This record gives sequence, C-alpha cells and structure tokens, in this order.
Amino acid sequence: MGDRATGDQEMRPNKGVSFRRGSMVDPAVEKYLLNLQRAMNVDAFWKAAQQLLAAAIPNRVIGFTLQHNPILPPFARWTQPMPDGFFAAEPLKSYNAAQAREKILRLANLFSNRRSLIKSRFYRRYMAPQKCAQAVCLLFRERQRLICAIVIMRTATQGDLSSVEMKLFQQLYPQFLTALRRLRSLGRERAVRMDIEECLRQLPLPTCSCAGT
Repeated sequence: MGDRATGDQEMRPNKGVSFRRGSMVDPAVEKYLLNLQRAMNVDAFWKAAQQLLAAAIPNRVIGFTLQHNPILPPFARWTQPMPDGFFAAEPLKSYNAAQAREKILRLANLFSNRRSLIKSRFYRRYMAPQKCAQAVCLLFRERQRLICAIVIMRTATQGDLSSVEMKLFQQLYPQFLTALRRLRSLGRERAVRMDIEECLRQLPLPTCSCAGT
C-alpha cells in the first residue's frame, strides 16, 4: 500500500545542492539530515528519508524496505501506490542473493541494454505505471545479508542521475547507514527489555505467611 505523504505529483526539484569541502551545506538538506539522525523508530526514519530525498534530488517515487527482524516480514513503504514484490522481483532478487558489494545500484545496469529493460516484466509492472524511466537503489547489508534498500525512481524528463547527484548519493549513504544502525540498536534494546519483562511476569509471586492473632 502506498504512502502518499509526498502527494500525487512529482516531488519538487531541488534548486541544487552545494558542496563545501565534501559536505552538504544546503540548509534544507541539513535540516532533514538532523531529523534522520533523531529518528527513534522506523516510521520516523521513513518520514525523514522522504523529506531528505525530496529536498536533495528530483524524483517521482521513493520506496523503502527494511528487514529489521529476520523472522518478521519486511517493512515496506512507497510514496505512490506500488504492487507488492518490488524488492523480491527479478533481476533485483538474484542480484541481492549473489551478495554483490555494490552499495548504489542503477537498476538499468541489471539489464543488457535499454531495450531489454523496457521489455522486462519488472519495467512493465513497477516502472511504466509510474511513468518512470530510471531507478537507483541504495543497498544496505549486515554480514552479507541485505537489511534495507531505498529506491528512487525518476521520469524520463528528470533523466538519469548526473555525476553531481551520484556524488550526493555517496555522501548520503553513510548518513542513512548510521541512522539504520542506531535504529537496529534501539530495536535490540527494546527486544531485550521486553524479554526481561516477560520473564518477570512469569515468575511466581512471593508469598507472605503472617501469624494470625
């Protein structure tokens, strides 16, 4: 089910992100970076990620999946309605299963050429209905296992990512990774606390023997 927090129209194009000594100085970007690092749960992370990417890079659709617990189904959100199964669809599924080391992936690179992409079921099911021609994924792994992916899809007018935008993605990647690690650490702390509380609830209540008078 799609998350329409960003509206049905394309996200507004940014006026350009400036760089100084390799760091972002655009006030809007810095504001949302702070929100990202302050996120205490997955919903707050997702909201901050949407705002950050909308402010930094022109796009049509943003998607996000998080496998924060290997037992539970992945958490997935989209800024537009999207059919289920995007992150488990071929050829992205095989690419992730191969434990490739690439952190920032242009999805077009998974196909031999542009024509092959357009003819693929992947394109017809997920990209064409959104009028998107390009897509790039940020892939986050822990011990060779994919734990999170963020995808940004763009229209033909917005075009492929420029070298400046790719540089920006490279700068954003460690920011997302730091926030994700913090979320996972908080999640582990909550899980331990819940286990302790459950154990305490199962302990027999102390009894008190009082001599009657």
